[in-house]
Amino acid sequence: MLPGGEDGKRRGATADSDADAEAGANAAALNDLCATAGDAGRPVPAPFPRAAAWAVAALLAVGIGLGVLVLAVVRSPVLLVLALVLSAAVSAFLLWNAAAAASGRVLRRFVDGLPASSLRVAADGQLVKITGPVSCGDISLISSYEKVENCVYTSTLLRKCVRWGSEVANPKNNCSRWKLTHAERFAADFYITDAKSGKRALVKAGYHTKVVPLIDENVLVTTSRSTDLSSTLKCWLQERNLSSEEAQLIRLEEGYITEGMRLSVIGILSKKNGEFMIFPPREPISTGCVLLSFLLPAYFDGIVLRLVDKSYFMPHSGIS
Repeated sequence: MLPGGEDGKRRGATADSDADAEAGANAAALNDLCATAGDAGRPVPAPFPRAAAWAVAALLAVGIGLGVLVLAVVRSPVLLVLALVLSAAVSAFLLWNAAAAASGRVLRRFVDGLPASSLRVAADGQLVKITGPVSCGDISLISSYEKVENCVYTSTLLRKCVRWGSEVANPKNNCSRWKLTHAERFAADFYITDAKSGKRALVKAGYHTKVVPLIDENVLVTTSRSTDLSSTLKCWLQERNLSSEEAQLIRLEEGYITEGMRLSVIGILSKKNGEFMIFPPREPISTGCVLLSFLLPAYFDGIVLRLVDKSYFMPHSGIS
């Protein structure tokens, strides 16, 4: 059993060489998502190519320039007004899609709308969505802060308050945004039991596997200037050589998937010798357009984990 922290020490390991070798093998099987992807290990699908966005911006700039030229020569503002209105509409459309992709709303909508597959009837090599309870594989994880055991995925994020303006302009010390300063995200191979067929499949989310976790974190701790840091939080910060200055406003968030929780997994099914395994897609998968919501297709690259059981989720649950 391994914690989802940086140390990677195996709980209960003995001092003999066999135990050390086993612990080293288990640590190697962990998937450090922060080391393989941006945004603290959570890959964000791009809503549109950057080159396309620049091309559209160039065309709109040309349209506005022509509108200004016509206004100066012919004294008619019609073309300029049309160009400005069109530019505003296109900009709002692109910003809407960028925000939807960054928040994961596009991918969540795609996962929720995809019908659940059955391991019994799904074909080998097919993209499947399997929903059911999960169980640990050869190794299990322990969440970094709460020390929740028997996890297959853990995520712990530390954010620091960033305020806009000076203390005079912001006398109440309201936090403008929370900047991510430290992240720990780990995954391991685990089993999922198909709710439709009752069969079990091994989800290859371990070492060097691309994983797209759609798991929300609980807000465990939010510090303020009027309170002292708890001894637990101080110890957690010191173990990671992070600053524990009392003046800092910080927020600690943690999420996990523990044994028994219901999960939806999207990946490529492999059927060999009567065994079921789920691997990441070989190429990025498109979510498709959603015309009624003005959403462009986004792409995801890896096994998607979507938590169905949200009983553990308690937003803004702790202040310390």
